[in-house]
Amino acid sequence: MEIQFSEFKISQKQELINFLSCGSWPFHSTPNLSKDKLENQFDEGYFIGEGNKTFLILNDDGSIAGVMRLFDLGSGPDDDETPLFDIKIKEEMRGKGIGKQALKWLTDFVFANYPNKLRFEATTRIDNTAMRKVFEHCGFVKEAHYREAWPDADGNRYDCTGYSILRSDWQNKTKTPVKFDL
Repeated sequence: MEIQFSEFKISQKQELINFLSCGSWPFHSTPNLSKDKLENQFDEGYFIGEGNKTFLILNDDGSIAGVMRLFDLGSGPDDDETPLFDIKIKEEMRGKGIGKQALKWLTDFVFANYPNKLRFEATTRIDNTAMRKVFEHCGFVKEAHYREAWPDADGNRYDCTGYSILRSDWQNKTKTPVKFDL
């Protein structure tokens, strides 16, 4: 499936809010987002602002297939803070390889545009097996397991896992294993 990526523009605010409020995001702490919450997040710089960037994942026809948000980018390209990301793919678009394409593109974007970023990381719920496979496919390595750290909207608590990719592994197309037994 061919997709494109576009940096989110303020003029697309309503389109973004409509997309996110009409979907269900079952592996996120808030699976159903209200337009009011999204408006507040937008006003607070959650999507764009210092240390944050948002990208739209677009289908061939220009419709939104998903949204990626980079955060903890720091105050500029020279900041060595470790960035994280969030990805939401429209329900009917899941399972079509979009996550792999999107994460590869986003990883390339981070390391190509932020020379001081030495690593790129994310977490996901333990039961989000699709995302965990995407991490593995894209060169990320599991380096953490957090017990009962991820609450859902009903108050249930799930384990979550942390993955990262090192700049050196990205450059060399390698995976450096974690030395857990030290």
